[in-house]
Amino acid sequence: MSDPSQLTKQIEQLSAASRAQLAKYIEFLQWQETQGQIPQAQGWSFSFIEAFKDASIYASDDPAGLDVNMAPASVGGNNLPALWAHPPVVGKTVIEYHVPVPQQVTMVRLRLAVGIRDGAEIAANNLVAFVVKVNGARVWGRQSNEQNWQNFEIPLDLPTGDIVRFEFTTEALGSHEWTWAVWGNPELVGKFSNQ
Repeated sequence: MSDPSQLTKQIEQLSAASRAQLAKYIEFLQWQETQGQIPQAQGWSFSFIEAFKDASIYASDDPAGLDVNMAPASVGGNNLPALWAHPPVVGKTVIEYHVPVPQQVTMVRLRLAVGIRDGAEIAANNLVAFVVKVNGARVWGRQSNEQNWQNFEIPLDLPTGDIVRFEFTTEALGSHEWTWAVWGNPELVGKFSNQ
């Protein structure tokens, strides 16, 4: 109902208290317009934590020693929702997702943190390889044994309007003992092209 004459009639039927509230709301809308802060629809996001129940979990080789879970993880004394991905004795832990990416999404970025959980007695010369693959191609990697969260934001050029395969892999580059690897709050974010 954007016809001013109809709106005027409806406003006249309101109580004095309701008209006073409406006047305040109109002032607020006018202020927003002058500030250029008219709320826009939110961008697109996909939480790998929320979608964990739909993920496929497997080892690239023998699964002995593999331990995968979704739970809060404390790294450097800071808790984040996380994918726990302790690598097997030999090979990689793989957590695989199939993500529907809408056609109109642009500027997609993967936000995540990686680290080794508190309490791990990982040797200084023992590293874990953290790798992200998209449709089988490596798009990001880091070798670390840090017991503090390391935050990253990775720009991605994804095919839109399709299902995209994401793999989060961890591999012990030395001994698999104490390689309590975790992915902190991994999430895809993007904008709709009409924004």
